[in-house]
Amino acid sequence: GPMLSTRLKSKQKDFEERYDQIFNINNKIVSKELSVGRAALSSLLGGIGYFYGQSKIALPKGFSQKNGDKYIPYWPAALYTAVPSRSFFPRGFLWDEGFHQLVIWRWDAHISMDIIGHWLDLINADGWIPREQILGAEALSKVPEEFVLQYPSNGNPPTLFLALRDLASGIHAHQFSDEEAEKISTFLKRAYVRLNSWFQWFNSTQSGKYEGTFFWHGRDNMTTRELNPKTLTSGLDDYPRASHPNDEERHVDLRCWMLLATNCMRSIAGFLKMDSSLEKDYYKLSDQLSDFETLNKDALG
Repeated sequence: GPMLSTRLKSKQKDFEERYDQIFNINNKIVSKELSVGRAALSSLLGGIGYFYGQSKIALPKGFSQKNGDKYIPYWPAALYTAVPSRSFFPRGFLWDEGFHQLVIWRWDAHISMDIIGHWLDLINADGWIPREQILGAEALSKVPEEFVLQYPSNGNPPTLFLALRDLASGIHAHQFSDEEAEKISTFLKRAYVRLNSWFQWFNSTQSGKYEGTFFWHGRDNMTTRELNPKTLTSGLDDYPRASHPNDEERHVDLRCWMLLATNCMRSIAGFLKMDSSLEKDYYKLSDQLSDFETLNKDALG
């Protein structure tokens, strides 16, 4: 009726005004571009959902279950997250979520921290987070069987550090009110131990044969169906890499992700006055990973 229509128009006006303010819209933006941007943000926010269930973790090689299951159930967990596609990918993707949060934190930092916090709650004792969160029957119904199992040896780009870096930098640049800055600082302090655990998992399990090198695990070196085996764990599925996967590989994209994560952890440790020894370790590693010339040197030299 008229009352609902009036209410909807009022809310739409509030949304448009807030959008223009947050994203600094000016007269140079044409109407079509403005409409696309508003629709994209609306779709992203509308794709945020709440899921509950248990991931299925692949059994280690040589292990078997008495009941015949090929997996170990993760603990029952809740996840508040955005999704890449409500119709086709109605579940959380670790690699996608960091990019989602680059936009969402600008709209509402509290929503962003809530989502990131839920993801960090999924970290296990080793520092690993399952990269696809197939929680509940509805999410499971949309996933081909071969992609259901999650492998503890495999990672995914730590894109959450992109949003965390922005939040930390925003405090430095006084982008937030005192109240918001305090809440973000508190969140980062609470998250730091888990972030460090997540980082150390990458640094220990995805490291290469030589110091300062990294490679994505999970490539199929036995396939006879692909000339260049896919690297699904990297997010760049069919990016050209070595035709015969092995531990000699040096994946520059993962090294760059590690540098981003290192700098983010160093920054958080510094302005929050966290563990000084950890901060020094991150400074040292940042300097090492910033020197890309080491990749061109003879690893045996």
